[in-house]
Amino acid sequence: MHRRGHIGLTLLGISPVLYVLLPEKPLLAVLALGVFVIEPLPDYDNRLRWLEHRKTSHSLVMAAFVGGICSGLGWVLGQHITLPLASLLSAAAAHDQAIIAQLADQLALLDPATMSLIGGTIGAGGVLLHLLADAMTVNGIQPFLPFSRIRVSFSSLYSDNPIVNVGLLVLGWLAVLVVSILATPLSDLAAQIGGFLYSTIG
Repeated sequence: MHRRGHIGLTLLGISPVLYVLLPEKPLLAVLALGVFVIEPLPDYDNRLRWLEHRKTSHSLVMAAFVGGICSGLGWVLGQHITLPLASLLSAAAAHDQAIIAQLADQLALLDPATMSLIGGTIGAGGVLLHLLADAMTVNGIQPFLPFSRIRVSFSSLYSDNPIVNVGLLVLGWLAVLVVSILATPLSDLAAQIGGFLYSTIG
């Protein structure tokens, strides 16, 4: 799959996560966007001569490896950044500063264990979304390398198919738009507009 297709499928994959997190845990929703940093990594094999394209870089081993690294980084960030920052903001919010207090509460949720889990999920999830997109093409992937050369392909589509790539991108952005309307204050505005149109037409 080309970049447009990969981005579209990643948007589709992250939309349900944003829908769940945005109303109550917006900071977690922002962190979840880190999947867009991870997702392109498997295709960096094109820049390394000693790696074959769509081989081990496009495998479950790669997903576990990246997930492990991101999990460790998440723990470090939780231990040395989010918790100290939460304490600092809590002290600063002593004078009835509601916005800062809310941000401090959100940061306090991001302890090392939670950040480790988030990091591991983003790392492994980003690679898995990339693998899923490439498995939708005729060439497929070999997800069980280096232990097995079994190839997985879900369709006969070519990776450079412009209809599929653009179609996935459009669907992805539509999904994010729907989530933005349903899971944010825009939902109230949409309901008001809908009610107005219904009363007008009726």
